[in-house]
Amino acid sequence: MQSSLMQHSSLVAFLSGILTAEAFAEEIADEVGAFYAVLLHAIATKKMPAEAAVYVADCIVASDDIEFADEATRDAVSFVEDDSSLFVDGRSEIWTQKEIFSALEKLN
Repeated sequence: MQSSLMQHSSLVAFLSGILTAEAFAEEIADEVGAFYAVLLHAIATKKMPAEAAVYVADCIVASDDIEFADEATRDAVSFVEDDSSLFVDGRSEIWTQKEIFSALEKLN
């Protein structure tokens, strides 16, 4: 079965328990695979504020229904979720451009 973009009705069916996690995951597999790179790209180009990205990554990690396709994907989400560098003295941003592009390269 070829994956396509998630339909609102599928999300509602999944959240309501009508659509199984397996069927929902199959439906959105391609979209999920591209999501993490898009998230990192949005951060790198400063189109998404860092705080919003951390929030999104926290939601992903907190979900019981998300399984990462591979270690690189898991590492990318963990990278985005980790805002501890914000508390390092002398640092004005959560991630440097170099750190963001390094995380993006690992996904390719």
